[in-house]
Amino acid sequence: MTRTGPSQDGRTRVDTGERPLPPRPAPGRRADREPPPRPATASSVALPLAPPAAQRPHAVRLAAALWWTGCLAAAVGLLAVLLDRAALDARLTATAAAEDPTASAELVADGVRTLVATVVGAVGLLVLVSLVWVALVLRRRSWARWVLLATLLPTLLALDVAQSVAAGDADLDRVALVAAGGLFLVAVVPLFLRSARAWFRAR
Repeated sequence: MTRTGPSQDGRTRVDTGERPLPPRPAPGRRADREPPPRPATASSVALPLAPPAAQRPHAVRLAAALWWTGCLAAAVGLLAVLLDRAALDARLTATAAAEDPTASAELVADGVRTLVATVVGAVGLLVLVSLVWVALVLRRRSWARWVLLATLLPTLLALDVAQSVAAGDADLDRVALVAAGGLFLVAVVPLFLRSARAWFRAR
């Protein structure tokens, strides 16, 4: 349907119902253009959990395993000593009475209890302290292996006293304490091998 009406200049304008087209964008502009995609910031390559140099060499793991086994053997030996306390007290009491017949029974009993407590306590304390040094060695503390080596001598002396003086009639305590000393003596050797030294230096 067409309509007519006056225009601004006074002439008759025919309305055909058509509407003007929207204005075109200026040259060089794209109003409907989307922004370019952003580059990916995350990498799909999985990073290693630890650098190769941080992996413990076989020598360090072997040393720790030997020392832990020695600690277990020492604990078994001390437990056997405590379980065989009656035979141990009887033997030590007879030995003390033979060496000093004038000593009273109460004095001898006190001496036996003190000896057993000192030997067992010394071995237990040195074993616990050595476990701290082993944990530091596994954390790549180079100085800890030297402290562990320094702890080895008193530990061996305490084990020797324990197996010779505080060992009762049972063979388990003596065998376990001797085995613990042998394991401790062998355990420190791998810590000074070439692979272990290079691992500590690379920290």
